Amino acid sequence: MQTHRLKPVRAILLSLAGGLVVLASGVAGVYVPELAVFAPAMLAAVGLISGTFILVGALGLWMVPRRHMQWGLIVVLSSVPSLLIGGGLLGVLFPIGFMLSLVGGILALQWKPRPMAPPTLRARRVAKTR
Repeated sequence: MQTHRLKPVRAILLSLAGGLVVLASGVAGVYVPELAVFAPAMLAAVGLISGTFILVGALGLWMVPRRHMQWGLIVVLSSVPSLLIGGGLLGVLFPIGFMLSLVGGILALQWKPRPMAPPTLRARRVAKTR
């Protein structure tokens, strides 16, 4: 059974939330192009691609937390292009999605798994008998 000590839970949740906001901003640009002031197709594409990469990084943190440095770097680098969306698409949500994913990526980069306690003598005996 895995506990929260084995996964960077805060980083995963913040990255997922930020990725969903950025992705929602890109989807809004696809379905409501009037929201985009500057080059709606480009902004929607940046939102869709950036949001997808952020979500992939967050899911990678959840699935393979031992590679937290790679997934955190993917989340941080993917959150930077979401700044392009801010000027023309859902201006209120852009800083929220950017900041959530950036903080989530930084937390993933700084996360260190807690060392597990060595098994007790009784646990070793039980393991040998099985």
